Amino acid sequence: MSSADGESIDFIQPVQLNKPVEVWLCDVEKVMRTTLKDCLNDCLLALKRMTQQRDKWVRDWPGQMLITACQIQWTTDVEKSLITSKERADKSSLRSLKKKKVSMLQGYSDIIRGNLSKVLRLKIVALVTVEVHARDVIDKLAKAGCDDVQDFEWLSQLRLYWDKDVDDCIIRQTNTRFKYGYEYLGNSGRLVITPLTDRCYMTLTTALHLHRGGSPKGPAGTGEDRDSEGLRQSPRHTGAWGCFDEFNRINIEVLSVVAQQILSILSALSAGQTKLHFDGQHIRLVASCGIFITMNPGYAGRSELPDNLKTMFRPISMVVPDSTLIAEIILFGAGFNNCKLLAKKVFTLYSLAVQQLSNQDHYDFGLRALTSLLRYAGMKRRSCPNVPDEEILLMAMKDMNIAQLTSTDLPLFNGITQDLFPNLETPAIDYGKLKEAIEAELRQSGLQLTPFTLTKVIQFYETKNSRHSVMLVGKTGSG
Repeated sequence: MSSADGESIDFIQPVQLNKPVEVWLCDVEKVMRTTLKDCLNDCLLALKRMTQQRDKWVRDWPGQMLITACQIQWTTDVEKSLITSKERADKSSLRSLKKKKVSMLQGYSDIIRGNLSKVLRLKIVALVTVEVHARDVIDKLAKAGCDDVQDFEWLSQLRLYWDKDVDDCIIRQTNTRFKYGYEYLGNSGRLVITPLTDRCYMTLTTALHLHRGGSPKGPAGTGEDRDSEGLRQSPRHTGAWGCFDEFNRINIEVLSVVAQQILSILSALSAGQTKLHFDGQHIRLVASCGIFITMNPGYAGRSELPDNLKTMFRPISMVVPDSTLIAEIILFGAGFNNCKLLAKKVFTLYSLAVQQLSNQDHYDFGLRALTSLLRYAGMKRRSCPNVPDEEILLMAMKDMNIAQLTSTDLPLFNGITQDLFPNLETPAIDYGKLKEAIEAELRQSGLQLTPFTLTKVIQFYETKNSRHSVMLVGKTGSG
């Protein structure tokens, strides 16, 4: 199996391809599951036996298995600590577990700063995202004074176990229980896990448990459909999850037909059937299938769902995400130090920009703009390893924003960055050769050489370096 990011895993046994395609594809799927199950078991044993540094372990195993093994190990460690706390009536075991996590994360942070291959960087950044959440949960449990594995604070977490009785990976949350699916996903990036994501998971696992669909809704960019991205296939035969994005953009006539089809699937699941009559044919039904839809309510061109469809999905309201936490974890994954403070500065910059700058159609200081700024800062961090973190971030803030500001907003923006980074000068970049070429080109075109034009051409060049595509905005005749 090879994923889009360049990782490959050898099958545990060969698959014969001399049968009809619908037969051998099912064989491939079976071998995928047995290979990943075997791989997870070995990866978990390697983690338990591990004496040396983690970087060798991270290099040796596929990303998906690393994350799953880490989550199983984390669940085991937390439950051990909770039991110890109860037996000894002593709250220190969770605190010492948190210390271990923090030093491990520091180790990952050091690896990230090195020169890594694309696959290895993807693996570690995804691993860090999950491990930072694990650290935060330990912290939360310690603060809440948890000392029992039956505390709701712990039961409400998404917990993974290797169950020796069934020799399988089991996922639990509140009163729900699922088997791990062993679907090969490659090194898909992980979204930052915030308290909002945790609540969303809890609602969705309960929905699956009750044989219902899930329906996260909220403004664009709050992460409704990211957790099931890439699974837009027929979910019934494979037991996979189908995620249908922006469902309320479909015409109402079509939705009422869809409602009938979804009802027949969910009713068959509730009745525990393995086959169902669907659209005039008998088809297989795998019990683990789930259907999720996402909606952006209140926009033009989107209808309300009909009531018979609404009742089949558990609604979840995705509110404003925790931008500071998201910024902190992206910075950590890019190899920055002191991420809490830097994240606060990035968030403050964008909140103040929204409040103080003029209201222009082309301005965007939302979550998406914030994450692209942080990704760009990460690229800069890697290309200039010897420049201090604060300078890198200030350069990124200016590169990503100054070109788009109107002349009245520019001093305001500079004022905000100076307040956030007092006594810090942005390193000046020498564009001598480029400047000469621009001047020659302007003279040749019979245009006036104004400092403003020069600045804008250089900004255009810088913007091309930091973004995929560029849009020029301005009044007619402004060049």
